[in-house]
Amino acid sequence: MHASPSQSTLWNKNFLMVIIANLFVYQGFQMLIPTLPVYIKDIGGSDLQAGLVVSLFALSGLVFRSITGKATDTIGRKPMLVLGFIVLILFNLSFFAFSMVGILVILRLFQGAGWGMTSTAIATIMSDNVPDERRGEGTGYYALSVIIATSVAPIIGIAILNHYPFKIILMVTTVFMLIGFLLTQGIAIPKLEKQAKPRQKQTREESIWSDLFEKRAILPSVLCLLLAFPFGGLMSFIALFGNEIGIENIWVYFIGHCLMILISRPFMGKLFDHKGHISVVLPGAVAMLAGLLILSYTTTIPVLIVASLFYGFGFGAVQPSLQAWAINRSASDRKGVANGTFLSAMDLGVALGSLLLSSVAALTSYAAMYRLSALCMVLFIAIYGIYLLNNRKTHSRLENQKHVTIQ
Repeated sequence: MHASPSQSTLWNKNFLMVIIANLFVYQGFQMLIPTLPVYIKDIGGSDLQAGLVVSLFALSGLVFRSITGKATDTIGRKPMLVLGFIVLILFNLSFFAFSMVGILVILRLFQGAGWGMTSTAIATIMSDNVPDERRGEGTGYYALSVIIATSVAPIIGIAILNHYPFKIILMVTTVFMLIGFLLTQGIAIPKLEKQAKPRQKQTREESIWSDLFEKRAILPSVLCLLLAFPFGGLMSFIALFGNEIGIENIWVYFIGHCLMILISRPFMGKLFDHKGHISVVLPGAVAMLAGLLILSYTTTIPVLIVASLFYGFGFGAVQPSLQAWAINRSASDRKGVANGTFLSAMDLGVALGSLLLSSVAALTSYAAMYRLSALCMVLFIAIYGIYLLNNRKTHSRLENQKHVTIQ
């Protein structure tokens, strides 16, 4: 097992290096999400193929996240981190050599494997360096690096694509990924210590399931999937949505999105640690629902900014809180599997959102697509509400039993 950080320490050298490295890696990754679908359509691809380059990437990432989660807990963090970076960067460079839609879709599928390994290993290294009692705050700052990249990278990517060939984007993304890799080499990652641990006998099916998924992380992961479904459609097609409604400077959306996250995220993480997930997740989910609905009726930049503020606040509050909740619910020697389970759900949601919502947009419009995707947040709130009610009933029943026993 990896040694836990001291109880009060959060901003040590390792944690800071993880945050900065993660920012560069996600910056390179996120620049491709809104620009690659546009490039695919520019070279003759369909809406479905534009969605496939995002969804297949996320699906292959999902598969390798599950494998990597177990591997980081058994083989070690560093081997999976290095292997993931090699695959991720090599396939990014391979895009220079091809311009056929079918080949690009296949290359993107393989690149997803590298992304699954890299991002899961980094998330697990982050978990190793966050004290348990500051899980919400630490995971929040880690997620902030993801969200900043998610917000800023599309602005840079779309701006570059508006003035330069797509190969310039490939050059920039490759540089960002390489910087991220070099920074991770400065992180002290202890080797895993083998511990003899008695295990209950499991069937083959139970063993395979436990190797790939952490059951204690399932509920937060399912909620994350519902959150990621509209997020996949939002990020993948925001540039095309701007073309539809006649707003050329659609990148303004990401400024409001990023600004609200920067303002809200630090205190939302502390609120999670002191008051629990209900104080953060429920209001955040309602804000995301409002943001999607406002976005779907947007025709002007002021309304676009309002939509970005609502959605940015909600996403910044909910996504990292769900990840911290998933880790807190899991055993300390299952951090890698818990992160793999959670991030796999994120990938699956993005993949399904990109693929299925592209079909909705082709049949209707991007505005209608965003309106329909808001139903995912309605389902999110319903499932979370049912969990809270059941949890309250269970707690009340245990309190009553305790009271009877005392009498």
